[in-house]
Amino acid sequence: MAGIIYTETRSATDSRTEIDIGDGRLMTITITHEGIIMDVFAGMPGLKGDHLGTAGMMFDEWADWVGGLMPRAYQMPDPTVA
Repeated sequence: MAGIIYTETRSATDSRTEIDIGDGRLMTITITHEGIIMDVFAGMPGLKGDHLGTAGMMFDEWADWVGGLMPRAYQMPDPTVA
C-alpha cells in the first residue's frame, strides 16, 4: 500500500475531497451547507468503479450524535481529563 493520497476541490456551494485509500478503493467526501456525504468506490482515482456504499449526516444530526447519542465505543477520550 502506497498510502493515502487526496485531492480537494471547492466551489461556492460545496467542498469535495477524493481519497485514494491505496488498496483499490476510492472515497469521496462532499461537504455542503447542510452536512457531509461519504461515498466509497472500488476503483482508481479518476476512474470511479463500482459504488460500494454511501453514508451521510446533516450537521445537526452529527452534533446530536457526538453530543450524547453516539455509542460509547465510538467516543474519543477527553484530552482535558488526566
